[in-house]
Amino acid sequence: MDEVCFHFSNQLETLQVQASVAVQQAQQSCMTWLVQLREFILQLFDEQYTQYAKDIVLRMVTSVQRSWQEVQFQFYNAQWNTVDYYRQLGTMWANKVSRRETMYCLTGIAIGTVIGYYIGVNWKPPSFHIHHIKAIACHHYYGIEGVLMIDDVEMPTIKKSNDLLIQVKAASLNVIDTKICSGYSKIYRRLLNSGKQKQLPVTLGRDCAGVIVDIGQDVINFDIGDEVFLAVPSWAPGTMAEYIIVPETQVVRRPKSCNFEASASLPYNGCLAWDALVNRSIIKEGNAKGKRILIYGGNTPIGCILTQLVKLWGGYVVTACRIDAEPVLKALGADEVIIIGEIDIEKELQLHDKYDAIFYTDSQPFQEHILKKFLLPHGSYVSTIPEQLRSDSLGFICGTIFAGCVRVKLLIQYMFGFNMHQWKEGAKLNVAYLRALCELTDANQLQTVVDRVYAPYNIERALLHVLDPNSIGSTIITFQ
Repeated sequence: MDEVCFHFSNQLETLQVQASVAVQQAQQSCMTWLVQLREFILQLFDEQYTQYAKDIVLRMVTSVQRSWQEVQFQFYNAQWNTVDYYRQLGTMWANKVSRRETMYCLTGIAIGTVIGYYIGVNWKPPSFHIHHIKAIACHHYYGIEGVLMIDDVEMPTIKKSNDLLIQVKAASLNVIDTKICSGYSKIYRRLLNSGKQKQLPVTLGRDCAGVIVDIGQDVINFDIGDEVFLAVPSWAPGTMAEYIIVPETQVVRRPKSCNFEASASLPYNGCLAWDALVNRSIIKEGNAKGKRILIYGGNTPIGCILTQLVKLWGGYVVTACRIDAEPVLKALGADEVIIIGEIDIEKELQLHDKYDAIFYTDSQPFQEHILKKFLLPHGSYVSTIPEQLRSDSLGFICGTIFAGCVRVKLLIQYMFGFNMHQWKEGAKLNVAYLRALCELTDANQLQTVVDRVYAPYNIERALLHVLDPNSIGSTIITFQ
């Protein structure tokens, strides 16, 4: 032990000698520099009219010299004792610093280190070359009159490691988009989104088909150049823009047997149709044989897909639609077609047997209790019309309470690893449904129905066509 202490003392003496030599060398260099500086100043301020400025500078140099000499004097006269230094430091820590303060200090250091590391890893300097893209957005909540195509939207960039940057080729326009123009889901949009996506303007579009042009560093299932399609819930940022950012968990490779316009007609409406069948009715995949199904509004995008799925699974399909859609529904497999608007629906239904399941997909007002009269005792009635959200009509006090409840639920879901996109109809937009729809389409067992294709600058006409009760199938906006 004595040998260790002796060795340690020798090391301290060696370090002190080295420090003294370094100080002497620094002193000599500093003194030389100061002498040269004084001579330069004397030469520079030789004129009589600069005497005052010269005196000030000389006093500053003299002050620096004295300060340096004082530091040198203190250094050489200080008795450095390492053991005493650490003993005094420990005494001060024990007497003046409590355990609570120590914990606060260590916690602050740990948190600061983590935050600094996160910022250093994820922060990217802003780009000075901002590209602008086209998008279709709603600028107020007073109806479709506030929808415009804008061409100066900032190009989105990947910020999360599992994000995809998708070049949108085509997107479908749905009834839900017309409701968003009137404020539908605005409270959820404010609570579940971040940044500019909380408020107006709101980009429309609930689904799209496009090409991946960039990927995050942790993306493993997709690569640049893959052709994909996807669907997003009503509160999420829309898809009607030339480029969008979405997580890879919401994306599926699109059908190869159809073009981008046809692919864009499937995701949102197809997921809602599949969910209505397997989760909300007595009809399941493979068990529809022998069951009678009524689809009221067979000409709608959801109605066209429901007709084909029920028929594919062996059910007997009766559709109610406008007269122009009759040949289309027959081609899709409907066994019977009831024409809406030409006959009394209630009297017509009295002439038929009751139904195991009734699906209401028409956006036009209708007394649904009439349809429920013709449902078998253990049958199921399902409406695919966007539900009325009470949160959109809450006042300030009730809205604040509601927002607090949502945030608490979000925190609990985050702690248990749940996906935030499962709010409202987001739970129905399942990638497993998208994969099933893609497989059926490529196997020629499911046909896409595209009624009209519009360019972005014709968005007003496209919205009016969506609201037209005589439209058949999907309305598409193309960005190609």
